[in-house]
Amino acid sequence: MEIVEWEKRYVEAVSNVKKELANVQGVFVAYNSNVDAMKHVRKDDIKKLTNIIGYEKVREKILAYPREINEPSDFLARLIIAMRDGKAAEVPTYTSDLHEWLMDNMVFDSARMGGQAGIISNLLANLGVKNVITYVPWLSKDQADYFVDSPNLKHPVIENGKLYLKHPKEAYDPNQKPKINWILEFSRGISFKCSGEEFVVPRDNRLIVSSRPKWLRIDMSPEMYEQLSDIREDIDGAILSGYQMIKEEYDDGTTYKDYVERAVSVIERLKGCNPQMRLHVEFTSIQNKIIRKTLLTDIVKKHVTSLGLDTVEVANALNVLGYEELAYSVINKGENSIVSLYEGAVMLLKELELQRVHIHSLGFYICVVSKDHPLDADAHRQALLFASAVAATQAATGNISDIDDIDLGLGVPVYDQGYRDLIELEKHLVRNNICSAEDFEDGCISAPDHDLIIVPSKVVKDPVATVGIGDAISAGAFVALLAKMPKINVCRITE
Repeated sequence: MEIVEWEKRYVEAVSNVKKELANVQGVFVAYNSNVDAMKHVRKDDIKKLTNIIGYEKVREKILAYPREINEPSDFLARLIIAMRDGKAAEVPTYTSDLHEWLMDNMVFDSARMGGQAGIISNLLANLGVKNVITYVPWLSKDQADYFVDSPNLKHPVIENGKLYLKHPKEAYDPNQKPKINWILEFSRGISFKCSGEEFVVPRDNRLIVSSRPKWLRIDMSPEMYEQLSDIREDIDGAILSGYQMIKEEYDDGTTYKDYVERAVSVIERLKGCNPQMRLHVEFTSIQNKIIRKTLLTDIVKKHVTSLGLDTVEVANALNVLGYEELAYSVINKGENSIVSLYEGAVMLLKELELQRVHIHSLGFYICVVSKDHPLDADAHRQALLFASAVAATQAATGNISDIDDIDLGLGVPVYDQGYRDLIELEKHLVRNNICSAEDFEDGCISAPDHDLIIVPSKVVKDPVATVGIGDAISAGAFVALLAKMPKINVCRITE
């Protein structure tokens, strides 16, 4: 299918999904939300910080590749690595000292809603989903102020032993401290020196310094847990994220196993009398391999239906599951990388016993779907095209305030390189008798044990911002699928 035909499919998909979104009763979104301190990094910033910290100290830390940020030299090393490679990264810090040091030596440009759950909640509310029930365990006043003023956005709160749904600005804990992440964005073309060599940033991207204070917990009160079933009639599905904040050990003697068990209990509570409820987990960069593997094997496997990842996250997931060679091939920039990405998606689908794996990569989206998924390939393709238009609008404008804004994304052209990548995958599939060229024409392939849906995406040449684009893609596709799902009123019948 030529690019012009893909553009027509985009228009059809966006029109259809916009009409169908009213079918969605609601979505539950948890857990991670924070305030993002935004800073666009320039060449002079790197030079200034290097002079403050010292060239040799930074060089040592670059070679050591710190997995967490304990001091300024760790921060600058990871920032230089991210800029040198043009790759997104998220690195945790467990101290507030870095925030204070950055405020003294860099200062942010602006602040906005951050965290996967926070970004997704605001997006879905602005798209007009009837009930967006967001849950943030550490909801502070500062955090609540960054949620959009929309009557369809609600947060559970316990008052006098009973659960109520109120807007986050009426549900915050006045004693809760805010969680602030630093988002360091950088632009393609910036040149800087590192280890005696001069590098040019190959791609727009960012480094996220994720604040993980000691009081951070992926949890909810016993009273809220017991009454969580009260919201089941208001939702058709859930998007869960933030599990990367689980630590191996806590000061009170609890461990990651305690919080994984509680996370699974919440999922089971949500499903309750409707085991077919759609549950999507949005993956992210997790430095700790124990937590990364535990998230996949103990939370995702068997308990949720859908998983969303980017290319690097696919490699990270495959690596901890024991597929190191395939993981390396996924991030290799050779012409076969899209083939490896497809094979990695299939492996994750089978290994984690999912119904759907959705991968967003620059220029294209891949979705592999199990044969027992209730929707056909065309529905999945429309969902991906809708998601791409959502992401293009988000990248071009920085914000979506209304569902009609998505029409702006339709004006962004399909990415040429993404289209060419599809052709490379087509050659592989045809050579290996997985499908014919005719079968691949519309991006939907039926293999013996799964379906493949792949679309070329729309890519904004000079994005206003890159943070939250992946979240917009996953949330857009997921809610589009919910809109097409047959309604099963199991809870209303049996309870």
